[in-house]
Amino acid sequence: MDSKIFMKDKDKALFRILLLCLGNLVLGFGNAICLQTGLGADALNVLFQGTAAFLELPVGTASLVASGVMVAATCFLDIKQLGIGTVLAPFACSFGIDVGMAVLPACTWFPANYGVMLLGVCTIAFGLALGIYADCGKSSYDALIYGVMHRTNWRYHQIRWGLDLLFLAAGVLMGGRMTPATVIAVVVTGKIVTGFLHLLNKTNILKNE
Repeated sequence: MDSKIFMKDKDKALFRILLLCLGNLVLGFGNAICLQTGLGADALNVLFQGTAAFLELPVGTASLVASGVMVAATCFLDIKQLGIGTVLAPFACSFGIDVGMAVLPACTWFPANYGVMLLGVCTIAFGLALGIYADCGKSSYDALIYGVMHRTNWRYHQIRWGLDLLFLAAGVLMGGRMTPATVIAVVVTGKIVTGFLHLLNKTNILKNE
């Protein structure tokens, strides 16, 4: 009997990890959709760009530096938000970006590029919601957001708005590039993530505490 229970728990843990990887794969693909519009990056990527320019590092290395700072902050806020997903998420997301950039055509003509960009933002939001729903360790950014939620009465989209604006300002000051699409992404992403997460919780595929 104990063995059967163990196997069920083990299978559930594996399913959560696979769901998290799928979510971050979708997240990366959504990033590729946005990149193919030529409209610039979201607030987090502006921060990575600015950090890279300021520290004279490759963007990939700069993203690891910024993510490391977010993980360190989460350790003080709520270490329970970290887990195996925090390690796996960047690799799955990177693979999704590479696949998307390889298969998606560029769409840079106005106004179609803004429509495609909004599709990319929705795809990003769905990927983020899947990763959060998997509940086996969040990405560094979402771990930070939930860490702040743990210490305050603020909601996900409110905290994301605040951090997006903070990261956007810091990124621009350090040399990152902001476009109108960046502002649109800041305004709508958090709310769309919340909506997708609400729908996923209704499915009861996983019983998250």
